[in-house]
Amino acid sequence: MWVDFFKKIGKLAAFFMIILIASYFFIPSFSGKKPLVKIPRGVNSKRISFILWENKIITNPYFFSLLAKVLNYDSRLKAGVYEFDSPTLLSVLSKLKKGEVKLYKITIPEGLPKWEIAEVLAEKGIVNSEKFLEMVDNPSLFYKEFPWLVGEKSLEGYLFPDTYYFTLEEDSLRVVRKFLTKFERVVLPLYQRRDKTGRLSLHEIITLASIVEKEARVDFEKPIIAGVFYNRLKRGMKLRADPTVKYALGSFSKRLNKKMLNYPSVYNTYLYSGLPPGPICSPGVNSIKAAIYPAQIDYLYFVARGDGTHEFSSSYRDHLKAIKRYQKG
Repeated sequence: MWVDFFKKIGKLAAFFMIILIASYFFIPSFSGKKPLVKIPRGVNSKRISFILWENKIITNPYFFSLLAKVLNYDSRLKAGVYEFDSPTLLSVLSKLKKGEVKLYKITIPEGLPKWEIAEVLAEKGIVNSEKFLEMVDNPSLFYKEFPWLVGEKSLEGYLFPDTYYFTLEEDSLRVVRKFLTKFERVVLPLYQRRDKTGRLSLHEIITLASIVEKEARVDFEKPIIAGVFYNRLKRGMKLRADPTVKYALGSFSKRLNKKMLNYPSVYNTYLYSGLPPGPICSPGVNSIKAAIYPAQIDYLYFVARGDGTHEFSSSYRDHLKAIKRYQKG
């Protein structure tokens, strides 16, 4: 009788022990919102276990450390910011071993200058804006990996606008490299397939495309605006593009007045003929295509209609009439 009783007690004890072990290894330790936890570089598995325990990701740091050693994971857990969704002990270890850090989806719109791209990334906690801009203004760091950049004094215009996935506090060098890799993949084939006769260099094309990006509001006008600027360049006329002045002033939100049009900067195309020294923003692919394949037109002027489109003119007399019509009502 007593033997049977103790057998039953032993079976119950074994059953509850299995449940207890399972709770540590296989049953999620929490539910609800997904907490973010930062694992610093250079810490060992013991310190990681207590970081996870303090953040209520795991219920027992000692079991975590023990399991990490048993599975030979203790020296293979990676640093980074992680998001946990009702994890089990095994899933936490697996995530840390694989380095499955939290990724942030960030879209860089077309037409942003370098300082606004830095702001977007910094606001999301991806980079330090000052360090990022230091990288952008030191393109020689990337000459070896991207030889088509040789000679560039800034990466303005080459931070290709697109949707990217970044980790928190990502190294600025890697972030810039992602932009350049995308540019190389998308833009270089377009440039290499162009008709090389009488056309511009890559630097000049991106510079022109950046002005087109800021002038155009609708895609179908981009080749026409590019054609206008080509025509003005061929005749030695000043481009007189407002966005170049705004870039020189450091803000595209400024409303220009006559005094600002005399702002002393080599980027001011009201004062200097030809293209500015470099791009004024990161142009999108349609603006780049427009700069490579401008419309074959005889227009030399354009003025905004106020609805996002422009009135184009071949003569200065017609241009003045258009200005009177659209800017003075």
